[in-house]
Amino acid sequence: MIYRTVGIFAHIDSGKTTLTERILFEAGKISAIGTIEDGNTESDQLQEEIERGISIRTTFHAVPWKTQFGSFEIQLIDTPGHIDFRNQVTDLLPAMETAIVILEAGTVVQSQARLVIEELRKANVPIVFFINKLDRFEEEYLDTLVSLEEILQVPPVSLFQKGKTGDWEYYLENEERFSKTTKEEILSFDEESLLQYWKEETESSNLSEQALQKGTGEGKLYPVYGGSAKTGVGVKELLDLVLWTNPKEIKTSSLSPFLVLSRRTDPEKGRYAVVYPTASMTTNEAFQIITEGDPLLAKVGEEGLSYVDPETWEPQGNLTKGKLGYLLTNEILEMEPGKPVQKLGLMPHGSELKVSEGSLSPFSVVLEPDVSSEKEFWLCRLQELVWEDPGYQLELREETGQIVLFGRGELHLEIGIRRISEKTEKKLNFSSINIAKLELFKKMSHKVALEHRAFEDQKSSGALIAVLEDTADFSKHIAFEVSLPEEVKHSIETSFLEACLHGFYGEEVCGLKLRVLSYEMPPGDLQTTLTLLKVAILAGVKECFPSNTYLVGPLTEIEVMVDANHLGVVLSDLSRRNAKVVSIFEAVAGKSHLKANASAENLLGFSGALRNMTKGIGISWERTAFTSEFYAVLKE
Repeated sequence: MIYRTVGIFAHIDSGKTTLTERILFEAGKISAIGTIEDGNTESDQLQEEIERGISIRTTFHAVPWKTQFGSFEIQLIDTPGHIDFRNQVTDLLPAMETAIVILEAGTVVQSQARLVIEELRKANVPIVFFINKLDRFEEEYLDTLVSLEEILQVPPVSLFQKGKTGDWEYYLENEERFSKTTKEEILSFDEESLLQYWKEETESSNLSEQALQKGTGEGKLYPVYGGSAKTGVGVKELLDLVLWTNPKEIKTSSLSPFLVLSRRTDPEKGRYAVVYPTASMTTNEAFQIITEGDPLLAKVGEEGLSYVDPETWEPQGNLTKGKLGYLLTNEILEMEPGKPVQKLGLMPHGSELKVSEGSLSPFSVVLEPDVSSEKEFWLCRLQELVWEDPGYQLELREETGQIVLFGRGELHLEIGIRRISEKTEKKLNFSSINIAKLELFKKMSHKVALEHRAFEDQKSSGALIAVLEDTADFSKHIAFEVSLPEEVKHSIETSFLEACLHGFYGEEVCGLKLRVLSYEMPPGDLQTTLTLLKVAILAGVKECFPSNTYLVGPLTEIEVMVDANHLGVVLSDLSRRNAKVVSIFEAVAGKSHLKANASAENLLGFSGALRNMTKGIGISWERTAFTSEFYAVLKE
C-alpha cells in the first residue's frame, strides 16, 4: 500500500467540502453524498459548522484508491477556508505531500486561494489545480487561468478540454486526443526532454507523462483539471492525476520521527494529536529518539508512546512512514501543531493553566464566570479549546478574576465562545468583542526642555534637553547622547515608558523615541532630584500628546460576493461603516464582486448583517492586520 497525504485548499465557498464528499462517495466510504445545506457532510460535524455552512476544523479521511499504476490510501485533509482559521492550514504544510487547490469557474483567483498558493509554493508542496463549478459556468474559466498565471508568474498547463461528444476529456486518460502543443507545454519546463521529444517525433512517446510526473513534483509545472465536485465530473480523473505526480519528500527531523498536524480531544480517550510519521520504525525506537535516551524521562514515560490506529484506536507497535496515526498525550511530550513531537521535560502540576505566550491578537473578549466557584470549570473548557486550536490565547487577570480570550478574528471568537458554552447549564458572562487600539506619534520631531521645581522653587529636577521623534514602527525606545549615571538613566527610562502608557485618547502611545541630548543635574539630594525628574518627564512628554498623536487600530480588507440586485444595500451599509470601496466588478451569473477596507471595529457584525441583507446568499471574506504599515486611523 502506498500512502499519500493530500490536502484540499481553496477560498471560502469554492467547494472544498463538496469535493471531499464526492471523493468519499466515489471511493465507497459513504453510501450517499451529504450537502452543506442539509448539514450532513462527513467533514462538517461541529454544530457551528452545520449552522453556518462553513468548515471550522480540519478533517482527516482515509480513502482507498486504485489506479493503473498502483493501489493507494489517500489521507485526504479538508481544510477550513475562512481566514480566521488560517493557522490550521499553515500547521499542515510541513507534512503535506501534495495539494489540490480548488478555483471557482467564472471569477478570478480569489484572495484566500492566492494566499494559500503562496504558502504552498514557499513550503515546496506540489500543487494540482481543479477549476470547480463547470456544471454552472461551463465556458467561463479563461479568466481564472489568466489570473492564475499572473499569480504563478509561469503559465499553468490546462490538461482538460471538450471532446467531440461534448464531454470533458482529461490528459492522463485521453493523451492521444490532446494536441502536440499541449505536450510541448508539459515538456517546456525541461529543455532536454523537449528536445528529445522533438527528435523522436513519435506519438507513442511517454516523455510528456514522465515530465508531468516529475515537473509537478518539483514545483516547476502546475497542471489544471476542471469539472464539478457537485456532479462528480472530473473528480476520479483529478485523483488519478494527483497520485500520478511525484509527492514532496518529507524529511525526518533529528528531534523526532513525528510531525504534528492537528490536536483533538476525545470524550473517552482524552487528548491526542494527529501525527505524520516521517520514518518506519517501532514505537520504542521512536520514543528513544524523542527522549534522547534520557533515563529520567524514560522512567516518567515508562509506558512509552501510546500510538493508535485512527479508525480502530488499536495500539500500534510500529510506525509506517507516511501513514497518519493518533498519538495520545504523554506528560513528557510536547505536541505543537506544525512542529515535530519533542520532549517537554518534567512539568509542575497545574502549569497547564499558565498564560499563553507569544504576541496577542488584536481581537479579544473578557470572560467572567457567573459564579466564582465555577472558574476552574471554565478554565478547563478554555484550555481544551486552546489545546485544539492554538490560534486562541488566554490571559488570566488574577486581580479581577477575569479571563481574557484572544482570537484571530470576530468569527473565531464567536465560535470559540459558542463551543465552550454548549452542553452546560453553567453561565458565563462575556463582554462584546474588544479590538486593540494604539496612539501613534506623528511623523515629526519636537525638541523639549523638561524641568520641574518644588518646595517654593527651592528644589529642581535639573534641566533635561531631549528630542521626541517618531520611529519607523510601533516601537518606543530611548537613546542617550550624553553620559549619565545609571540611576538617572533608569529614572528617565521608567518615567518615559510610564508616560506612554496612556495618551490623549487613553491608549498606549507607540512609534515614539526619546533622544536625550543633555542633562544638568542640580546639587542636593539625589533621591529628591530623581523624583522631581520623573514628574518633569511625565508632565512634559504628556503635554506633547494632544496635538501629536492619532488613534489607530487594525485595518480589515474585505471581499464581498453578492447578487447584483443586492449590491446597493451592501454598499450603503459599508458606507455607514466608513469603508473605502477599492473595486467593484461583475463576476458571473449576475454576481457582483467588491473589495473594500475599513477599520476592524467598524466591521464588527458585518458578516451577520450581510446574511440578513442578502437573505443568506451573500459571501464575505475578511483579512485583518495591525502593523505599522497596515492600520486604520480611527480619530484625529
